[in-house]
Amino acid sequence: NWVSGGTTWNREHTWPNSKGLAGSDENDIMMLRPTVPSENGSRGNKAYGVSSGYHNPGESVHGDCARIALYVYVRWGNASFMWGSAGVIENLEILLQWMEEDPVDTWEMGRNDAVQSVQGNRNVFIDYPELAWILFNEEIPDDMVTPSGEAKNGSGTSTSAPDDTPTETPT
Repeated sequence: NWVSGGTTWNREHTWPNSKGLAGSDENDIMMLRPTVPSENGSRGNKAYGVSSGYHNPGESVHGDCARIALYVYVRWGNASFMWGSAGVIENLEILLQWMEEDPVDTWEMGRNDAVQSVQGNRNVFIDYPELAWILFNEEIPDDMVTPSGEAKNGSGTSTSAPDDTPTETPT
């Protein structure tokens, strides 16, 4: 915290430390996000999701959370902690739904660029969110908007993402 008393922001892991982080992966800034302390406290170590007992961070950051979770899952091999209430996200259906409903925006792309300038790597699921469907052998949505414009071999997609800044921060 910058200031005590919960009147400011803190940084928190989008993928909780208690769900398999250790060593280098714990220091990966791709998953560190600014959070409001009260929001972070209400989440605790709950997995992201929509059912009872899960934490719903808000629609404007659903895709952000899903893409970060998928990045950690692939980059750091935390497969045993991915799904269900003991994991990071409720299930594959929610992950893909959130990624589709909250497409990559310019804020998220800018953050990906900033992380690369500091850490030297990118979240491929921001640059190419369609890879999530390919990874899990699922049909890529026909009307999916991606920064790359490569979903469905470029048919039915836009080459630019919506220009919006999230109103809520993932915790």
